[in-house]
Amino acid sequence: MTTITYQYRIKDKSIKKVLIPLSGEVNFVWNFCNDVARRRHKESRFFTNESDLNELTKGSSKLLNINSQSIQATCQELLKQIKKRKVVRFRTRKKKLGWIPFKGQTFKFFGNYSTYNGYKIRYWYHRPLPKDAVIKTGSISEDSLGNWFLNIVVTFPEYLEPTLSGEVGIDLGIKTIATLSTGKKIERENISKQLENELAKAQRKKLKRQEKKIQLKIKNKRKDWNHKVTHKLAKIFQHIFVGDAKSTEILTEFNKINRAVYDASWYSLKQLLSYKVLRRQGVFLEVPEQKSNEICSHCLKERETKLTLDIREWVCSYCNTLLDRDINAAINILRFGSEMLRLYLLRSPCL
Repeated sequence: MTTITYQYRIKDKSIKKVLIPLSGEVNFVWNFCNDVARRRHKESRFFTNESDLNELTKGSSKLLNINSQSIQATCQELLKQIKKRKVVRFRTRKKKLGWIPFKGQTFKFFGNYSTYNGYKIRYWYHRPLPKDAVIKTGSISEDSLGNWFLNIVVTFPEYLEPTLSGEVGIDLGIKTIATLSTGKKIERENISKQLENELAKAQRKKLKRQEKKIQLKIKNKRKDWNHKVTHKLAKIFQHIFVGDAKSTEILTEFNKINRAVYDASWYSLKQLLSYKVLRRQGVFLEVPEQKSNEICSHCLKERETKLTLDIREWVCSYCNTLLDRDINAAINILRFGSEMLRLYLLRSPCL
């Protein structure tokens, strides 16, 4: 089964006046459950479970305009956030964007419009759902400009055509976003840097809406580029291994480096690659990349001295091979990933 989220922009302006109060009621349920969880943890050092919250909120849908399924979905999301962070903030209209979760049982989908709790929602139906798609969950969310979107999580048994046979290792970077083990380097200009002058002018003049528009434009450009690149890679390679680099691990006190790291959007690239490869019946693995650029991919000997960021090429002292730092790391990531996949297949009970 394939699981994908489809997003549609809501175009009916009149329904937006209804969605804002509904999101306020979701915030009310969130804050109530969050307060209960905090008090219980303070008294007994234990967090509240889902059954307790469902019992406490039972029958509240009669007093609110949101249905019981949305209340349960709100409780479930709160508990997920508590498991990740332990301390979750309260939701207010000023600090949080609108959000209304729902489940498939209380949501009716009719193509170019849908109904939620008796309200008719129209949107731009630019992308039809697959055949035999089953709506599991979803939400109605707001962006920073006040636009509302319908997000639907669907599952369906359909798979795309398998990719060409082949495997590749990918080393993620800042200037070169992705380096393939085949020797190809995928680069793009820093999108944040392209629009930083316009953003700075809007910030100096305190044009908040203009500032939000520019930030949203940067986000959409980056997302569009990531989609196109990951789509091409998923079509070519069946097995894709990516280094487990995290942007939070290399953030420094220099803002220029931080902006470049965030602009690279490694997490988004990995997320898009993972579901696109799996949808084509391929394999996607995150591989530990520790010392991947310091091990010679030719003779597998480790470099004696540590590599600094200014060294882009180096010569192996054992086999005298000239190595490109990023390509060498990508080749090693491919080797690590192939070994991990081989071990997994050997241990599989199906064999």
